[in-house]
Amino acid sequence: MADIVETAVKAGTFNKLVQAAETAQILDTLKSPGSFTLFAPTDEAFAQLPEGTLEALLKDISKLKKIVTYHIAFGDVRSVRSLILRW
Repeated sequence: MADIVETAVKAGTFNKLVQAAETAQILDTLKSPGSFTLFAPTDEAFAQLPEGTLEALLKDISKLKKIVTYHIAFGDVRSVRSLILRW
């Protein structure tokens, strides 16, 4: 079974999220076994950020890590309004 990172990469619409998770050094957490939910913004969502926002966050690892981990919930969380990757 694919882990949540492999699932995100395979989907092809979460490249910026994977880049942010890698930069924030939390890929190992996302690849670990366990039950958690990732509220996963798509590349399209990242494109809606004001110009330069993502680039600035990618340089501020501490802030980026807080933002990315904010999108992780432990357990199986359901939402009808969000695209969610579960592992």
